[in-house]
Amino acid sequence: MELYQLRTFKMVAEEGHLTRAAKRLHASQPAVSTHIKSLEDELGVTLFQRTPKGMILTADGLKLKEHADKALAVVDEMVVQAGKLRETQNGELRIGINSGADSLRLPELFSVMKTRHPNLHLHLLQSMSGEVLNKLEEGVLDAGFMYGENSSEKIVATELQKLELVIAGPIGWLDRLLAAEPAELDRFPWIMTPADCPFHTVASQLCKRYNLNPAQVVLVDQEATIKSMVKAGTGIALLLERDVRQDEGEGFAVWKKLPLALTLSIACLKRRREEPMLQTLFSVLSGVWAD
Repeated sequence: MELYQLRTFKMVAEEGHLTRAAKRLHASQPAVSTHIKSLEDELGVTLFQRTPKGMILTADGLKLKEHADKALAVVDEMVVQAGKLRETQNGELRIGINSGADSLRLPELFSVMKTRHPNLHLHLLQSMSGEVLNKLEEGVLDAGFMYGENSSEKIVATELQKLELVIAGPIGWLDRLLAAEPAELDRFPWIMTPADCPFHTVASQLCKRYNLNPAQVVLVDQEATIKSMVKAGTGIALLLERDVRQDEGEGFAVWKKLPLALTLSIACLKRRREEPMLQTLFSVLSGVWAD
């Protein structure tokens, strides 16, 4: 005997009609009819009297429905209790963060975790995307945010969002920067990130595509420092569009003549992906980023 047979039995008894029961069960009428026939065959009793107006419980069916209701109530309570057990997980997750709190929607993450999983604590550790993969493999991190492609066979990454990139310069360069074509971007000094940074990969692909040979002024591995140096007039740099949007026209001149993008993902070791605490983290983050 299967649970779906009991649920079908209960629904047909409540509706008194195969078509209405099938609609509520999101199943076809023949499938519902088959479930009832199989259950009757297994129990050796007739559960319903079939009439032109619908399905009427027999005396045997009426008695057995009480048992079906009790059985389904026990199953439903089991599901509820399992949910409560998931929500009361205890422990700590060490999470690598590769950007600012707002950019990663950490306030929203903490709000949900505090409400649903108050005993699951998050320890945040600043790490560049390239470092996140290494630290996951070394066991220093349990999970981590990363930009770009996952290059490790030992890591599994769930994409949260595709993020738009722009080339940002100081506001004083607005006219010059907006007038520049892609092949002219090496007329400006560049602020670059280290080679293992996904932003560097995007910049390198852009340079290769348009045969650019920009003068690299400085190598920086912190977004906040890059933004400050761009505003100060040190050079141009690749930045997340959402991070410069509020300052566009004031602190930054923004160049958008080409579609540039990076994926943001949450990653962990493949062999640990099914651990309850990591399942919870991935599930909550997927919900936060779906809003």
